Amino acid sequence: MISAGEALELVIQAARPGALRLVPLAEACGLCLAEDVSADRDYPPFARATMDGFAVRLADAGRSVAVVGEIPAGCVFGGDLGHGRCLEISTGAVCPPAAEAVVPKEHVARHADRVLLPAKIEMGQNIAPQGSECRQGRRVLAAGDVVTPLAVAVLASFGVLSIRVVPRPSVGIITTGAELIPPGRQPSPGKIRDANGPMLLALASAMQLERPVHLAAADRLETIVATLQRMADRDLVLLSGGVSVGAHDMVPRALTEYGAEIVFHKVKQKPGKPLLLARKDRQLLFGLPGNPLACHLGFQRYVAAAIRGMTGQTAAAAPFYGELAQAAGSKGERTHFVPARAEYAPALRTAWRLDVLPTVSSADIFNSCRANCYVEVPPGNDGLAAGQTAAFTWFIPSTTS
Repeated sequence: MISAGEALELVIQAARPGALRLVPLAEACGLCLAEDVSADRDYPPFARATMDGFAVRLADAGRSVAVVGEIPAGCVFGGDLGHGRCLEISTGAVCPPAAEAVVPKEHVARHADRVLLPAKIEMGQNIAPQGSECRQGRRVLAAGDVVTPLAVAVLASFGVLSIRVVPRPSVGIITTGAELIPPGRQPSPGKIRDANGPMLLALASAMQLERPVHLAAADRLETIVATLQRMADRDLVLLSGGVSVGAHDMVPRALTEYGAEIVFHKVKQKPGKPLLLARKDRQLLFGLPGNPLACHLGFQRYVAAAIRGMTGQTAAAAPFYGELAQAAGSKGERTHFVPARAEYAPALRTAWRLDVLPTVSSADIFNSCRANCYVEVPPGNDGLAAGQTAAFTWFIPSTTS
């Protein structure tokens, strides 16, 4: 067995970004840019009014001047703005070259077609000069940046219709186990409803992946191999169950028959000791334990890291730190990942209170379904006492509620 830290490092090493892809701007959010993006012109591209008001000359401060026209946003004034004259102007409109300031409407007294200007007007007030926000040719976004909604706004401003990105991996899910039936059916004796399949689909959705192909396979070597072959076009394959050492745990053998190389099998952690990682060419394959909580941890800690690495992002999630409200027990030489609920507590030094949600077993999702994070208890000690500071990582999707 290898340590939880070693396992995560091997996952990160194995996760490589896929071939770059040109995608429409509407599909780029959440992905990593594969190219730099520079401004196609000055922004604003003209001297722009930042307030609704009147475009004026400084020499007319304190005087009554004639309103000789109006400039709505999107229009350009072609006349002359001489002394003793002003223009009513809207926010975002083009300021004429002779305008030296924009006086807000609430700062003037208007009578018919004339306005009395304030005695003090400053040069350039309420005018954004051309290029004051961004100069033509300036690099605004760099390769490796994640496309956020604000980045989408930037790209749209630059007239970008499609952009080269690192794509999200395609995913396949295989649930194994003769005891499993679909959630909509009534279990007969000895059967249980499949919880891992829907959970893995939900986790994939939370990471903004396209809906994975989801297949079930009986606990037979040839069936699992055939199902793997049906997933040959997937970048990432998640197998749930059948990964331990029982007589019917066929996944390790099936992966070898399929032609995959086992990177590691078994990790010094609780839950999820039987976790397995394999690869075949550029395809990554995870053998996740069948116990739901262990399966959940396997995705949260390892599969999510692989997905982030395959999309060009920082793979490992940075830990937070909180104060334990209850003790969290050790599991000897294994790292113990304890489901907990983190709540914002500004009075605490760490700002987070961690309520441990003890579970009966690795199959126990019922006592932990309110958890929003995993507390990490290092191996080789007596555990962590109430009041101690502990590292924790948020569940996907992250939540502080």
